[in-house]
Amino acid sequence: MCLRIWIVVLILVLLYYSTPSYANGVFLEGGQGIYYSTDSRTIFLSYQIDSPQLFGLNSNYNVALGSWNGPDHNNALILTKGIWMNLHGKTYISFEPGGAYIRRTTNNLGTRLQFAFRSALGIRTEEYDFSIGYKHFSNGKGIFHWTDTANFGENFITLQIGYLL
Repeated sequence: MCLRIWIVVLILVLLYYSTPSYANGVFLEGGQGIYYSTDSRTIFLSYQIDSPQLFGLNSNYNVALGSWNGPDHNNALILTKGIWMNLHGKTYISFEPGGAYIRRTTNNLGTRLQFAFRSALGIRTEEYDFSIGYKHFSNGKGIFHWTDTANFGENFITLQIGYLL
């Protein structure tokens, strides 16, 4: 139980500390399921808002609402804290860890509260953002051993387009 408390405290500290990174925008993301999710396709609409730098990297808060179809269809509300690093010119890599609440438990996700993360490779212009990413949902059973429910997870390869505000 003590480890869980420290994880929550660490997440709250990382979400709080910060300098603006200029990532405000509206994003549409869709993709194909992989691994245990091969029969699924997903779509998400998200909003990103600037947040202070984290570890010297640009960062943002992201809220998303979306769903996926297939045998383990579901809907999810996701809150993440994203960090991204410029590579060369307008290209970047990003990582967005956070949490999600799903509408129902399934054979792949045995709890309604989930960890969620997305990693991506993208390019950003003055007005638009394009990226290819990997999106994952899991209840953390494999790492924390805190539940005896299913935890195969949901995994997607996605394309995202965003309009920067």
